Amino acid sequence: MNTSSNDRYPKSAKSVAQASATTFQGNASNNLQQDAFFFLDNWYQEDLGVMAVTPVASPFCLAVSDGVASSNHSQHCSKAVVKAISRLWSERKSIRSDSIHQLINQAKHSSKRHGAAATLAMVVGEVNSGGAVKATITHVGDSRVYWLPEGTSQWQCLTRDHNLLNELIDQQAQEQGRQAEFSDYNREGMAGSLYSITECFALTADDSYISSEVPEANSCTIDVNSGDCLLVCTDGIHDLVPSHDWQTVSAQTDLQEWLITLKNQVYDSDGNAYDNGTAILLRFD
Repeated sequence: MNTSSNDRYPKSAKSVAQASATTFQGNASNNLQQDAFFFLDNWYQEDLGVMAVTPVASPFCLAVSDGVASSNHSQHCSKAVVKAISRLWSERKSIRSDSIHQLINQAKHSSKRHGAAATLAMVVGEVNSGGAVKATITHVGDSRVYWLPEGTSQWQCLTRDHNLLNELIDQQAQEQGRQAEFSDYNREGMAGSLYSITECFALTADDSYISSEVPEANSCTIDVNSGDCLLVCTDGIHDLVPSHDWQTVSAQTDLQEWLITLKNQVYDSDGNAYDNGTAILLRFD
């Protein structure tokens, strides 16, 4: 385990939510753990199992980063992403794709790590002056954030994957003179090549990052209420167990047990956990 301890700017003494996380190597063919995540004040990259349920105070940050398996060195990129988030968070700076891009490439990486890539899905939350919790969702690539409003039975995806398929959907809608519906995105069961990622963070081995393009990140902000839940996860979760197969969460739900069930579903799926999986579950008080 690798963690970082931060002196946070003043937090509310009262928790606004409860959170837990699971991360596992799965049956990845390269025998590597290429997922990493940031949980409140610490970053991790390991075969953790399930984390204890932790009270969450305002402000908070939760993030997952998935090393793109086309490189056997992408675990270094996902780790660099969450370490950059940790640094920006501890320094009270805005966490944007350009600032992450700059930090991960300021370090000198060996040439064999050149091109190692990673995705990102992140939630930053804070109680505003009116006492409401605002959650800002940011993502790059195909790691996702899902929302389960209190009293509903279906998880809603809040992020549009940066992949070839969704670009084609946008192009078709534009040609037809209309705006694509969010339900058009993130389709299942299409040809594998259509899921090729079009945006990601990448490591460079020299100063070329100065002129390299910052990955496109999409962000949105939602109001969350008591009883709402958010799930931040890598594609090793949502690719193998679609959200319509996830359990709901109530005030009585044991968050650890919920994550254990999800992990078991991944291993019991047709894909048999062929990828690393990481999920952070957050339930608002």
